[in-house]
Amino acid sequence: MIRNPAKIHPFLHAATLMEKRVTALLRASGVRHRQGLILDALHRIGPTSQRHLAKEFDISPGSMSSMTDRLLALGFITRNTNTDDRRSDVLELTPNGLAMLTVVLDVWQGADESIETALGPTKAAQFFALAAELCSAQGGRAPQHEDA
Repeated sequence: MIRNPAKIHPFLHAATLMEKRVTALLRASGVRHRQGLILDALHRIGPTSQRHLAKEFDISPGSMSSMTDRLLALGFITRNTNTDDRRSDVLELTPNGLAMLTVVLDVWQGADESIETALGPTKAAQFFALAAELCSAQGGRAPQHEDA
């Protein structure tokens, strides 16, 4: 028996296409989309542990280590020993990382604008509001400071 396609398919396909577009636009910078999310998180919450970032992004410490190692090698973040807990390192955005975050934010803004062009301002505003609501309902939220 052939079933009707799931209603989620166009959303997933659109999300995949948008992520590919963002990835292509970021390629020249050497930063991947998810690494841009790490730069943004460090800018929002300030210096924090790699363990805390992994928890906030709901990924394994090993995956977070791979992402942060690349950002360290590019000079966009620093890793220093935590003075309060010598078993833990603290990650911090560098001035070059802040400059790269500006590039990432420009690419993300361009993606927003392409959605507004495709849907028109009213539908785009509805889409962004519904996407935020869906994200929140699924447990998504902006990374928060460790003390929050």
